[in-house]
Amino acid sequence: MNILGLYASPRPQGNSSQLLNAFLEEAERLGATTSRYRLNTLRLQGCQACYSCRQPGREKQCAVRDDMQPILADVFAADVVVLASPVYMWQMTAQAKLFTDRLMPVLKPDYSSWLSGQRMLMLYTQGQPDVARFAPYFDYVNRMFRFLGFRTLEPLVFGDLRGVNDVQRQPGHFERVRQVAAELVRNG
Repeated sequence: MNILGLYASPRPQGNSSQLLNAFLEEAERLGATTSRYRLNTLRLQGCQACYSCRQPGREKQCAVRDDMQPILADVFAADVVVLASPVYMWQMTAQAKLFTDRLMPVLKPDYSSWLSGQRMLMLYTQGQPDVARFAPYFDYVNRMFRFLGFRTLEPLVFGDLRGVNDVQRQPGHFERVRQVAAELVRNG
């Protein structure tokens, strides 16, 4: 199994990063191959709406030459993509949104998908203790990823995490991400 982990937090060791690390480490321990990107450290531009990715011979490619090129290749090669983002202003971070905006090359000109069964797992952390508070947004994001051709998984949402290391007070959160990683690797 090939798992792509995307860190969308500006904090390199923030709560969502720590949980994604635990997820990927468990998957690796069980034999999965992982690759990872810290989106905040990459040179990523917004989609230029040039539709180059719709031209014959340019399928699955983006004309913008930046750090998105290897990420796109890894998305197509992955079995599972895990996008970890804190919730800012009721949404995923700007880093995560920039990544999603650059996924236009996964769509064919007729808006069907070039993807081949990749699963998408969103991992959210939030300061809000009520993990259902932003559920309509999380559902919207999963619907967007389904439109792009991903098979979406139930999002992992962890609340009451305001400070950088608040997750350290919640060992059950680490147990949960390890459990989900194990289920994915074992069940294919």
